Amino acid sequence: MDYYRPINTNDGLTLSIDGLVIDYYMSNPKGRDEFAKMLSTLDLRYAVNSRHWSSLRIGTFRENLTLTFADGSSFYIGLGLNEAKPNFGRIRLDANPNHCVRHQVFQIILGHLNMTCKKFRTTVRRFDLAIDLEADRADVELLKDHRAYTEIRKSQTDRTQYLGGRSTGSRVKMYNKSVESHLNGPPLTRLELTLDPSVPYSKITWPKAYAIKTKQAQLDELAHLTDTERALLDGILAGNIDLTRLGRKTRQKLEQYIGNYVQWITVSPSDYRQILNHLRTLTDYPNSNLGVDTVLDTPPRPRPSLPSWIAEAEQSSIDPLAI
Repeated sequence: MDYYRPINTNDGLTLSIDGLVIDYYMSNPKGRDEFAKMLSTLDLRYAVNSRHWSSLRIGTFRENLTLTFADGSSFYIGLGLNEAKPNFGRIRLDANPNHCVRHQVFQIILGHLNMTCKKFRTTVRRFDLAIDLEADRADVELLKDHRAYTEIRKSQTDRTQYLGGRSTGSRVKMYNKSVESHLNGPPLTRLELTLDPSVPYSKITWPKAYAIKTKQAQLDELAHLTDTERALLDGILAGNIDLTRLGRKTRQKLEQYIGNYVQWITVSPSDYRQILNHLRTLTDYPNSNLGVDTVLDTPPRPRPSLPSWIAEAEQSSIDPLAI
């Protein structure tokens, strides 16, 4: 797995920034022309493939470009937002830091935009917070809440759950990362949240999700629960009953059981502050250190062509100095 500055929590979770959308504004027309010219020559100077297309639809960008690296990772750049009147100063960067940060071309473009665009008009529109847990997908559950719920199930271990929508700024997705990325090794389940960094931690609608720690606990301890407590427990784990609304004795008994049986997947305020700090290193680059080893995307230099008479001599036993 590739991570950009991952945070390993005390609960065995790995937090990372897995998606990022930044809106820039470049007011100088000459600067915009120079930036467009730089983009048009990238595939000639570096080992990167570019795909360009234009759009006139309202709400899309006039010029669109995706840059793809040899390892399959890519990122998007949009130039000139199509509004009632085209806003040629608007530029959008949509990338996955976990995959793109280590590439030289991405760092060149990110640094150029951060240095030439007005800081007060640069906005991180949204980002994807990835929460990875080494657990089988069948043992991890995302609970329903007031948001729209969708599930795509191919099997017990290959199912994807959704809460909300990306356009609402509070989208949640849980899926089998091992299957999605064809990973070998321990099973990996990912809980992914699309967040607006301007929303404070306390105002975020954090989803409720848990992973089963041990199946044996259920067999050993269910005998100590009454039928009513078992029904309450099922409702709590399904997200239908609020544990805090139960009586003190019942709540404490079920909290102890749940603590032994499942692990709630949560992000602490301090860990979230670290994530926001990592976001700032991206918008501050090149004045900040990205903390990664840059992979040079420069194509291999071609071997110099030799005169035909030297090539023929090298393929024979003739001494070229004697010709």
